Amino acid sequence: MFFPSAGSRPASFLSPLLDLFRPIKRAVVLWIDADGLRMSAAMSFYGILSLAPLLVLLVAVLGWWLDRSYIESSLVRQIADVIGEQGAQMVQQALTSAQKPADGLLASLIAFGLLLSGATGVFAELQDAFERLWRRDTGEVPRQKWWYSASLRLRGIAYILAFGFLLLTSLAISALLTFLTGWAGGYLPLEKVALAVNELVSMAFCAALFVALMRMSAGPKPQLRYLVMGGVAGGILFSLGKYLMALYLSTAAVVSAYGAAGSLVVLLMWIYFSSAVLLLSASVARSLSDEAALHAAKKAEKPETGSPTSQKCY
Repeated sequence: MFFPSAGSRPASFLSPLLDLFRPIKRAVVLWIDADGLRMSAAMSFYGILSLAPLLVLLVAVLGWWLDRSYIESSLVRQIADVIGEQGAQMVQQALTSAQKPADGLLASLIAFGLLLSGATGVFAELQDAFERLWRRDTGEVPRQKWWYSASLRLRGIAYILAFGFLLLTSLAISALLTFLTGWAGGYLPLEKVALAVNELVSMAFCAALFVALMRMSAGPKPQLRYLVMGGVAGGILFSLGKYLMALYLSTAAVVSAYGAAGSLVVLLMWIYFSSAVLLLSASVARSLSDEAALHAAKKAEKPETGSPTSQKCY
């Protein structure tokens, strides 16, 4: 009779933890090997250039259903809740300046073309980052044709529409929570409950946004269930990291150290942080997909119990 040794019990106890840690470790390794920090820095540069035109197009899309002044104030208020008043004021100034009408038809067409190109530029860089994280071969990335780059720009419009839909849903849920809290606030202590629900809505919005950005990317990608898992991991990480980021910015005196450019530096840091979390979410999705494929391959190679190949002849 076989009795398990004492040393096998800790191994069996730690096996679920090791199974959970293995995809996380692989995701971090993939993120580092793909140079995630450098790609996040590049996306923060494109993001700061695309911010004003992206917000203008987003306000224009949401303006089909809601009042534009309400949308602008809601956007600035939500940005202020995340990055602070200095960064929100800079976003408000950029949004106001970008909405100034151009004189003449030709100038308006040129301004619209530049607006569309600037708003979709960050998504083209995001697509390149996804391809680096998700490609299977380790060779040099082939140089793409010009029409492929143009298609990525057009795909950026779909990104804007998806982001607008998610933001519209988030605004509707926030307005509903505010109404319910004000209506039932005199009868029930709902302030803490409303704060918790609002935090969950914010986390779900981040996760859904990450999933949508990864799902609409071109080229091979992990299956949807792994993208959802990666998006949920990214939403949780962003919700936790934004408090640490706010604590760092409040104690490091970044705004006062850079003077007039302090708000720009804060905005760059937030875009850099968000890009890093998004790329790490894509790495988690790739890691979970690879782990599932490896598990399926091992299961297929393992001979079935009772088969002729699994029995020994004596």
